[in-house]
Amino acid sequence: MPNWVIEGVLATSPRPGFRPGPEHSVPAGVVEEWLLETLEFGISSVICLIGRDQLWLYRKSVPEGLIERYRSAGLHVEHIGTQDQQTHPFTPEQYDRAWHAFKRMPKPVLVHCSAGMDRTGRIVKHILDQLGSGEGSAAAG
Repeated sequence: MPNWVIEGVLATSPRPGFRPGPEHSVPAGVVEEWLLETLEFGISSVICLIGRDQLWLYRKSVPEGLIERYRSAGLHVEHIGTQDQQTHPFTPEQYDRAWHAFKRMPKPVLVHCSAGMDRTGRIVKHILDQLGSGEGSAAAG
């Protein structure tokens, strides 16, 4: 389930079907349930941070690919894929790309990686830092 960082503006969530422990293929029904819950929460846009190392979990159940499934459900999507378990998962350009995506995307925007913690937390912190600097005050409204 999504969690608000800034109500009505910015939220976080784990990816569809995330469970701690070994990674397994994610059934289509789990993806559809995640999409329904996300749309009912009011989310308009998604910044997806999962890389190829986790997108494969959806190859059988979502033949068009997870990112395209998000789009076909009506979500605006920016995919900034990076591998999990990296000390420095993002380049400065990727942080900038996430910020510019957040500014232009319809709100609310949901950011997710796999668990919705490490990579997501870094990008959300960057967005919040930009908003706090005054650079994004119009983007939040």
